[in-house]
Amino acid sequence: MVGQRLSASHRLFRQAFILPFAFGPGGDKIRPMRVSEIAPDPLLSPVILGPSKLIASSAALRWRGVLMEKHACNPGERPEGNALDRSVLVMVCSPTWRGECKATNGVLKRETLGTLTILPKGLLPAMRSAQTADLLYCAFDEAFVKGVADELEGRLAPPHDKRGNLRDRAISEILNLLVTEVESVGASGGLYVDSLVLALTIRFLFLGERQPTRSCRTAMLPQQHLFRVQEFIESRLEADLTLQELASEVGYSRSHFLRVFHATTGMTPHRYVLKRRVERARQQLEQVESSIAEVAFRCGFSSQAHLTLAFRKEFGITPAEYRRQL
Repeated sequence: MVGQRLSASHRLFRQAFILPFAFGPGGDKIRPMRVSEIAPDPLLSPVILGPSKLIASSAALRWRGVLMEKHACNPGERPEGNALDRSVLVMVCSPTWRGECKATNGVLKRETLGTLTILPKGLLPAMRSAQTADLLYCAFDEAFVKGVADELEGRLAPPHDKRGNLRDRAISEILNLLVTEVESVGASGGLYVDSLVLALTIRFLFLGERQPTRSCRTAMLPQQHLFRVQEFIESRLEADLTLQELASEVGYSRSHFLRVFHATTGMTPHRYVLKRRVERARQQLEQVESSIAEVAFRCGFSSQAHLTLAFRKEFGITPAEYRRQL
């Protein structure tokens, strides 16, 4: 018998399992890259405070829309005149951080865990960090942000200027999930990251402002469109699906598709795909001639460990335990 299903299914959406990989001459993955092998990206170098050590980077993952780096920053200065060619969101990842901006006339400001700062495209002010702290930098691709803004229905996002000491619990949680995605060892796939990055970008567009108003009732996905998406997912369940692919299948924007799919099915596209992968794996586990690792890769999981975690979350037992009960 299959164990009892977990009721808190949304927690699967919050799991993250990706590390950058080193590649061989033929492009095959050969091993996860160590952080020491990843150089800080030049796009973010103008904004980094003082001497710093790179802790995590999304550069090797080639995420669509954002570049993210986490640095352990020592006391030091950022000179005046550095320039950004895109907007950057900074989050304090240590209990406290103290520093000063030239414009504040030498008055030290204190920020705490989760504090956010918007640094828009353009010249940066001089900044001095007075203590060691972990800082997370997230750079947004301008074309991607414009595309998301164009998809929004209703209110236009206001232009960003430099703003600090901001708080947004949703943004902080998404950023932490993305950090986990970089630091962990599995592979949740493009659909998971796409959904997080889209949600992050929408929140970023309105950070410090009132959120855009929405109608009380979200439109539902027409039945024929739902069937079409479901058929597409089933036909490519082993592939690294993206949010853009699913939305394009029915001619919707990513933002609108994400809303109507959730309103119709009660789950995110990533959660739906994960459930379908686990169910297909359950069926294939009954074919005893296939190893669990083979089943995992045929069903779109990055490894046997990834399948085992998702299977236990869904059914309460591991694939090996399930197979022994057959």
